[in-house]
Amino acid sequence: MFLLAGLVQAGVILGPSLFATIPVMKEKLANQKDSPLWATMGIMGIIFSIFLTAIKLDVCMMKRTGLSLKIGAPGFIFTLAVSLGLGIPLASSIPGMPGGILPLFLFTILSFSFSPGVAQALDDLNLMNSELGQLAMFSVLLVEIIQWLISTAQDIATKDNVSHGALTFLSVVIMALVIIFAIRPLMVWIVKSTPEGQEVKEVYVVAILLGALILAFVSDAIGCFFILGPFLLGLVIPDGPPLGAAIIAKTEFLVSECLLPIFFLRIGFFSDILTISNRKSFTTLQAIIGAAYLAKLFTVTVAALCCKISLRNGLLLGVMMNIRGIIEVVIFSRWRHTEVLDDQFYTQLLLSVLIMNMISTSLLHFTYRAHLRLGPSLKGPRIKNIQSVQRNYPFDILCCIHNEQTIRNLTSILEASNPTEESPICAYIIQAVELVGRAIPVLVPYKKKKKGKKCSRLNSLTHQLMQAFKNYSENSRGPVLIESFTMIAPYKLMHETICRLVDDNHVPLVILPFHDNPWICNTVTTAIRQFNKNMLRYSSSTVGILVERGFPGPVTMSHFSYNVAAFFIGGPDDREALALAARMLGNQNLAVTIYRIRIMHQGNYNEDEENEARLDDAMVDEFKLSSIGNDCLKWRDIEVEDTEQLMDVIMDSQGDYDLVMVGRRHADNSLRDEEMSKFVHYAELGMIGDMLASSDFCGMVNVLVLQESTELSRNYGSTHGRDFSQNLGLN
Repeated sequence: MFLLAGLVQAGVILGPSLFATIPVMKEKLANQKDSPLWATMGIMGIIFSIFLTAIKLDVCMMKRTGLSLKIGAPGFIFTLAVSLGLGIPLASSIPGMPGGILPLFLFTILSFSFSPGVAQALDDLNLMNSELGQLAMFSVLLVEIIQWLISTAQDIATKDNVSHGALTFLSVVIMALVIIFAIRPLMVWIVKSTPEGQEVKEVYVVAILLGALILAFVSDAIGCFFILGPFLLGLVIPDGPPLGAAIIAKTEFLVSECLLPIFFLRIGFFSDILTISNRKSFTTLQAIIGAAYLAKLFTVTVAALCCKISLRNGLLLGVMMNIRGIIEVVIFSRWRHTEVLDDQFYTQLLLSVLIMNMISTSLLHFTYRAHLRLGPSLKGPRIKNIQSVQRNYPFDILCCIHNEQTIRNLTSILEASNPTEESPICAYIIQAVELVGRAIPVLVPYKKKKKGKKCSRLNSLTHQLMQAFKNYSENSRGPVLIESFTMIAPYKLMHETICRLVDDNHVPLVILPFHDNPWICNTVTTAIRQFNKNMLRYSSSTVGILVERGFPGPVTMSHFSYNVAAFFIGGPDDREALALAARMLGNQNLAVTIYRIRIMHQGNYNEDEENEARLDDAMVDEFKLSSIGNDCLKWRDIEVEDTEQLMDVIMDSQGDYDLVMVGRRHADNSLRDEEMSKFVHYAELGMIGDMLASSDFCGMVNVLVLQESTELSRNYGSTHGRDFSQNLGLN
């Protein structure tokens, strides 16, 4: 969307509105010899852009009703009524307005919101995976079919005579039937014939791309919108891997970075602001468009309020559904090319799209944050930590996995967390899959996904992963309930989906794999690292980053044994590590070693440090009291004078551990100053966690670095965690 606005504006500046008024510049910029080449490249950019957008769309999303229907339908109907109610009576008073039936279709198109434009804008603003963004997309998709039918009807109705219109209609129906009943089965056959784990053959991708161009030619030849054929072809291609993802990966960069910019630049170049000479025409048309905009904003907001969405979110939802994009620009450009519109009227319509989009995207950019919820939770306090879980209550853990190698370490931690009849464990297992070849991120429960046919390419790997957790659940010594999901989203947006799941189920602990391990592909390590940082910043629960430096012993539940160490220096994150260690200590098959390290300072403590010290002492006293007589516990009290001695003590405390736990942030000021932060390689692990994760400590030991929710620290008035995160550059 920013690409559209920026390049169209650049085209306006280079065109007859400014630079092209200079004879030398006009000769260079409007070279008639090169014009056909640039025009062809621009049209190809539009064809492939619409084609790729259609591939990303999931037709099944159009079947979703409920909240989306309650918001999308009134927004469409009322806006259409206002646009036609004002536009048709005033059409005759607007100079340059085309006659006949075209005003009816013009003001109908001006009330639409096509999904390709909305999807592109939300993706540019990183709002596609937000609750409000997905609600806007679903609402737009529900009326998408109606909008395309009206656009096609406009092409048919503007033919010279009835016979031509009837022939065009019949040709469109035949083309649609061929695409659905002949080409669609062929696409499915290509997917089934591609071996699992391998890419689609290059010849298939090339043939499909040529098919998009051929269908564009056929659509134009039969007299309908030339992008209709490529759009229908894109809809029947299975999205995601292997086919949809392969086409997207091989063509999207060329289209979005080369061909499409040429089209937008030419759109602006052929608009001439100086042709707008009739002030009344301009004011009247913009007033009608503005009224339609406000009508949709008002209707969507009222519908959202009726659905118990806040006023602020309802207004933002209305802004999202008012976004215009590539489809409208293509329609106006085609009408200008066929001389249905003159240059003055065309420029006015183009300016209206630019102005409305700049207003909409600016409002969304500066006023909406994707991690905010649509409404308050109905289950009580949203923020939760490990310490808040009572011993006779279920213990929920959310585990994110990127590959199968993480399973053994996660199941070991689940078993070590001591599932009992009084306090069973509910594990939410999220398989994270990077979104490629889809427009809308999804979170699909495993059981439902398993029944789906179009996602079968992912089912094999998903089934293996989830079956492993199911087998563990059935063989665990205590009750462990597994809730499995597949999350398909861009890594930059995955934290929003997980945070919503955490909030809805009040999960106290989230475990994420560390990005730097030999089983994660190097091409996605940076994205996974940013995902982990986003979780640390926005999660309302405790987040644990699991650094996997080696496999534990064979996970046989009948002979399970586990050796755990925890370092307690002080602060809310270390208290979370101690709380988890206290729960693990109830498992008689565990050996737990706690290193209580005090840094002795000269001088007085400030108020924050005194409060933290009291909380630390209370936590330690409670832990010792609850573990009296437990032979599985080894407690070590250690005093050090400075940070250097602290590092030496940690290095000397190496042992044959399966897991080492530590908090990410610490209450002591010496561990939070700017000087010490320079030695931290991975900010998300904190100073001690970063050292424990290095190969210098215990060789191949797994490390779990815990951080309590930043909102809890803020609510308690503690500033130490926030200051340390700023020193490390995490926030």
